[in-house]
Amino acid sequence: MLTSIPSVPFLEALLIFHARPNASLSVSEVARALYVQPQTADALLEALCLAGLLTVCEPQKDVYRYAPINATLTDLVDRLASAYSEDLIGITNLIHGAGRKAAQSFADAFKIRKG
Repeated sequence: MLTSIPSVPFLEALLIFHARPNASLSVSEVARALYVQPQTADALLEALCLAGLLTVCEPQKDVYRYAPINATLTDLVDRLASAYSEDLIGITNLIHGAGRKAAQSFADAFKIRKG
């Protein structure tokens, strides 16, 4: 189940499906929409499936569909999509900031401190 948004491409892939909830989209279609390599899109879509947001509707063709596993998750994605449309930069900074904080905390653990 989704507990955080790990990257902006993850979010944007999710929002592609959210905007077209009845569409079945292939890895190559998502790759083109995000301007990423198909391998990157494939990894994003697998992560979205593991997060309970997408389902595979045609495994042989790598085709996915928006399918949150419960109403709570559907509501959260609806609210996230709304917030992103109103404050793209703010949401993007939150996503990037979370990674920086974790990296900084990790780096700080190795600092040599005096007495």
